[in-house]
Amino acid sequence: MNTAAELKAWNFQVLMLAQALLGAVTPNFRMVVLSCEGDVWVIRFYLEKNIEDDIGEIEDIICQYTAYQDSDLKCKSEILVGNEDLPSLSEADRAVYRRKE
Repeated sequence: MNTAAELKAWNFQVLMLAQALLGAVTPNFRMVVLSCEGDVWVIRFYLEKNIEDDIGEIEDIICQYTAYQDSDLKCKSEILVGNEDLPSLSEADRAVYRRKE
């Protein structure tokens, strides 16, 4: 992050994702990570099990997250299921949620 504008953009996106997560996270959620790849915001959801209700919650989270935006946001989401070790995060990633394991 080189400029105050980039930091402001990151902080805004983290805050909007945190707001969208409120009340939606279940014990099956292991971690939620926000990344920026070029001009696309990427949200990765790490789940322990493939539970249909949680997939529905993720759809609602993405809908809420995009509703908070004031511009043409480019974003995508990925759902990763399993109980293997969670990945280490790079400097370009922000863990917005992580359960204690």
